[in-house]
Amino acid sequence: MAPILGDPVDLLYLFLGLLGLLVGAEMAVGGSLGLAKVWGWPSWVAGVILLALGTSLPEFFVAVASAPEHPGLALGTVFGSNAINVGGVLGLMLVLQRSDGIPLRDARPATLIALLLGSALAFGAFGEAEIHRLASVGLLVLFVAVLWTSLKGSSAGETVVASTSADDANPDGRVDLAEFVVGEGSAEAPAPIWRSALLAISGFALLAVASKGFLIGALSLAEILGWGTGFAGFLIAAAGTSAPELFTSVQAMRKGHAGAVFGNVLGSNAFNLLLVGGTTGVLARAPIDPIEIQPQLWVNLAVCAVLALPMLIPRKGGRRTKTGVAGGVLLMVGYVAAAYWIGTGSASV
Repeated sequence: MAPILGDPVDLLYLFLGLLGLLVGAEMAVGGSLGLAKVWGWPSWVAGVILLALGTSLPEFFVAVASAPEHPGLALGTVFGSNAINVGGVLGLMLVLQRSDGIPLRDARPATLIALLLGSALAFGAFGEAEIHRLASVGLLVLFVAVLWTSLKGSSAGETVVASTSADDANPDGRVDLAEFVVGEGSAEAPAPIWRSALLAISGFALLAVASKGFLIGALSLAEILGWGTGFAGFLIAAAGTSAPELFTSVQAMRKGHAGAVFGNVLGSNAFNLLLVGGTTGVLARAPIDPIEIQPQLWVNLAVCAVLALPMLIPRKGGRRTKTGVAGGVLLMVGYVAAAYWIGTGSASV
């Protein structure tokens, strides 16, 4: 078999591409939020922009770059990012949680329902070698529904700006994502519109270029290690593109907004599966290896079911559910076990 990319120097593209993805996402988000402030958009719009762009842009651009010729890598990035978000990010945050715990019920049921429906629909879209286009479009339809309900709910006043204490100022646990990530400088004068526009355009351009380099590096490393492209996406690409989710969650914990951690993971997983997964299915021109992808479909369904689990546990006395360190450790161990299982199957393909 001829190597996909035989030059080891191509591995440099992996690291430079990852750096470009992270920096580009930061620039795009900063410029977009700056434009929202200049145009006088309400804070809930900025929050949705931050969630949609800041945590899913790297996955989206990697998927667009790889989907036509290497859809397995794109899908591996989607499923791997969702697994890391739950097993790695949420698991780590549960281990590091404060004494008052992390609320695991503060999420819109519509987003959770759409994520579960999308996880089931993904089996129809990606369960065989030939990707099912109609099922992929169904994922995009679910994404539009999630975005519409988020905008509608936020405009009705569901998103509240937290002040010095998230628990005192907002007993419902919902916080303004833009406030705690961008900082408490919401009262400062906005930057000139040309600067925000230049920052946003430059960020998107850097994302487009970096995604190409990242794809070259990921494929090269997969070839060197003898991995399938699906596992390369699940482990390598997903680990790199999940950095924004980890950054956002750490910032939330640091600033006392523990209630945003679960919502960040849930929203990111929904955007990854429905938007990025649906886009991959529409753009794909090559077949996928079902033996490699099917285990990832089951892992994705499992991690989405984990997010639904707190909603099924009866409440006892308090509104918030406190999950201990053991739960976080279990999630992290589960992710490692899932990655090992998928990696073993990929090596035998």
